[in-house]
Amino acid sequence: MVFGVVTVLAACQTMSGTSDLPQRSDLFQLSNEAQLTYESGEDAQAEKLYMALLRKTPNDPEIWFRLGNLYARAHRPDAAADAYQRVLSINGNEARAWYNLGIVRLRQGWAALIQSHNYLNADNPLYLETEKLIGHLEKTPGLPISPNESPKDESPQKK
Repeated sequence: MVFGVVTVLAACQTMSGTSDLPQRSDLFQLSNEAQLTYESGEDAQAEKLYMALLRKTPNDPEIWFRLGNLYARAHRPDAAADAYQRVLSINGNEARAWYNLGIVRLRQGWAALIQSHNYLNADNPLYLETEKLIGHLEKTPGLPISPNESPKDESPQKK
């Protein structure tokens, strides 16, 4: 009798929606395709593939990290920061995501200071202060020559 119940339970478990779950090999293939597409510079297609992966595995920090890198490269800092923060909500010890979030936020701050400086009159006390801050940030490794320049692939951290 016990054997029959175990058999029935095993059959129910096999039949209960597990066919809806993506197969591990399908996810691996999709992940590889997304990475290759990203590396070839096809950002729009890579984003679609990463989003498809996230629909199947929404709490995978590596997929969020890769998506953050894609957004950073595509000059979408808010989306990049959101993706890196999602990584950190899943795994708060992920140093790469902390680093990349810091770089994205530094770039945003730098761009905001440049905008502020452009709108200030030279006699405003903030004019000299923003000029000093901009000068310090220009010496910061990991920031491009201008706020609109594309980030290098190493920074934000690629892997």
